[in-house]
Amino acid sequence: MPVARFLPLAGLLLAATATTAAHAQVDWEYTALADSSAELASFGVPALNNAGQVAFVATFDDPDEGQALYRYDGPGVLTVIATTDGAVTGFVGRPAINAAGLVAVAATLDNGSTSVLVGGSGGLVTVANTQTSGLTSLDANPFISDAGVVAVRGVRASDGARVILTGTGAAAPAVLLASTGLYDPLRVAGINDDGMVVFDATTSAGAAGVYTTADGSTVTTVTETGPGGPVQQQRALDLDNNGAVTWLVRDDLGIDRLYTNASGGPVQFANTAGAFDTFGDVSVAESAAVAFRAQLDLGLNAIFAGSTRVYEQATAVGDRLDGFAITALDIGSQAVTNTGAFTFRASRVNDTSGIYLAVPVLAGDGGGSAVDPFTGILLLVVAAGRRRC
Repeated sequence: MPVARFLPLAGLLLAATATTAAHAQVDWEYTALADSSAELASFGVPALNNAGQVAFVATFDDPDEGQALYRYDGPGVLTVIATTDGAVTGFVGRPAINAAGLVAVAATLDNGSTSVLVGGSGGLVTVANTQTSGLTSLDANPFISDAGVVAVRGVRASDGARVILTGTGAAAPAVLLASTGLYDPLRVAGINDDGMVVFDATTSAGAAGVYTTADGSTVTTVTETGPGGPVQQQRALDLDNNGAVTWLVRDDLGIDRLYTNASGGPVQFANTAGAFDTFGDVSVAESAAVAFRAQLDLGLNAIFAGSTRVYEQATAVGDRLDGFAITALDIGSQAVTNTGAFTFRASRVNDTSGIYLAVPVLAGDGGGSAVDPFTGILLLVVAAGRRRC
C-alpha cells in the first residue's frame, strides 16, 4: 500500500514549478479570532469552512450569561448565532459549518430534551429532538453538508435501534439507516454535498468497519475486518465532497495508522510505529490539505499541517502564540481549508485561551499571500532526516 513521506520536526519547501526561480519557504501566520482576555472564559473546539468562516461555542465569564454559539465572519466580525438565554440551556459537543455558513450544533433544552439545531444569523431551527422525534438520545457531534443536510446518530425510543438521521429542519428527520438492518451504526463522521454519510458500524455477520451510504440501501465498505481479524479498531475520521474518506486503523500490535483515499487508492500517511505516539482529530480537505493533532513519543503535543503527501509540525505546546507559550491545543475534524489554513483551540501560559486561525504564507513576501491550493500544499521535505511511514 502506498505511503506518504513525512518529517514532523523539519522545515518545508514549496514544490517548485517551471516558472519558479527558487524554492520558497512556508511560514505560518496566526490570527486570534476570539480569546478570553475580555468577557469570554472558555471555548469549544472550532469548525472551519473554505470561505474562512469559523463556528465555535464560547462560555462567558459571568455564569448567568451562559454560552453563545459564534461564527467568525472576517476580521473583527463575530456573528452571534444563538445563546443560552432562551429555550437552549447549553451547547454540547462540537458545531459543524457548511460552505454557506450554516451551523449545526447539539444542545440541551429547558424541558430536559436534547436537540440538534441548524441555522445562521437568522437563528436556529430544529433538525431532531429526543422528545418530538421519538428518540432516547442524540449524539453530540452533528455534521452538515454544503446542501444544508444534517446527519447525526441517535437511538430510537420505540425499539432501542441505533439510527442515522438526516434532515434540514424543514420537516421531521428521515431515518437513513437503522441497526434493525445489516449494519449497526456506532458513530457518524461526516456527510458530503452528495448526501453521502460515512459511519463506523458492526454488521450482522460479525464484521466491523468504516462504511458510506447515500440512500441507506447501497452501502460501500471503506475498510472492514471480520470476527477475530488482525485489527483492533477502525474509525472514520473525515469525508470530503469528492467522496474521499480518511480513517484510522489500530492493528493487533496496537499501532495506529492513518489512511486516506483522497488521491485514489488507500494511502497511509502517518502511524505510531515511529515518532508519533497517539493521534487526535484529523481533517483532510478536497485538495488533500491536512491538519491533525498528535502526541510524539517524547511527549510533545502538536498540530501537523501540510498535505497528506508531506506535512510539518505547524505549532506545538511550548511554542509562543501572541507572545505567550502554548500550554494546550486541539483541533476538530472540520479544521482545514483547501488552501491549507487551519483553525484550532489553544490555551496559553498567561491563563488565557482562544480560537486561532493559521494560514500558510510564503516566507519573505511580507505575509498576507496565502499559499496556492494546488501547489502550496504539495510540500517537499528538506532532504535531511527524510523517512517513510
